[in-house]
Amino acid sequence: MRIYLPISIVILLAASTTGAAERDERYLNKAEKAATNQREHIRAEIKNLKDHDWAGEYYAGDGLGVNTSLAIAPGTGYVFEWHGCVGLYDRNYGAVTKTNNRIRLSFTFENNRKGFQGIAPELIPVSWGERSYLIPADDIAGFCNNVNGGREPRMHAHGSYLLRRGDEKKEVTGFPNVPDEFRAYLLAKPIEATILAVGAYTTRPSVIDERDTPVTLDAGTNKGVRVGMEFVVTEPQLVVQSVRITKVEADRAEGIMTQFGEKERGPESGWRLSTQAPWNVGSRNKR
Repeated sequence: MRIYLPISIVILLAASTTGAAERDERYLNKAEKAATNQREHIRAEIKNLKDHDWAGEYYAGDGLGVNTSLAIAPGTGYVFEWHGCVGLYDRNYGAVTKTNNRIRLSFTFENNRKGFQGIAPELIPVSWGERSYLIPADDIAGFCNNVNGGREPRMHAHGSYLLRRGDEKKEVTGFPNVPDEFRAYLLAKPIEATILAVGAYTTRPSVIDERDTPVTLDAGTNKGVRVGMEFVVTEPQLVVQSVRITKVEADRAEGIMTQFGEKERGPESGWRLSTQAPWNVGSRNKR
């Protein structure tokens, strides 16, 4: 989940979510009391478990329209809430089961992962030194992109992925312990690339239309590029955009640059990109 959006989009989406809230039981006092009660039992279980691998209270968000919290323990279950600029956007709670290193959530209310709502139904515990993350099972590559880009390990509470509260204060070394099939997504050195060609963009209707532009890069599997990797624009320097890779060949790759609205610049042939954002190079990861 990419959580950093223009504030105008945050406000519009928040207003839409608030309207839906008036018709949904998850926002009623009965649900609030049930969530509070379950959270208290979860905290008691966490206290008894002490140093459990993944039980705990987690947070991900930007401090504005996205503030997601998850309290979770193996016996008691979980409570998930999403708060934003205008209040509570989403709430859910239920039991949890763990199989093959995947934590599956059961839902009391419909889980709709759209807009400012929803949580991944399956989470994978990822340790990084003494840190504990819970990563959506369908977005491990996205977490690796955050590591490559310098957004993780974060030094503050705000971030795109659920991190156990307080763990942002813990320093780490090396790489996080992601599933084996994603180890190659973690890069010891950033991959650099140049846009060779730009295709015709398409738009997707939304509160503010999203514009998807296909691009071709001059780097492929020979340089370690993989489907799902993210490259950020480094030149021109004032362009803050990224490309998500969709297809890879030996010496080139294809990807999509997504932008909001019709007025944003680019992309253009000759733009330089990297898997590491130049504004995120000061992390506390001592590799």
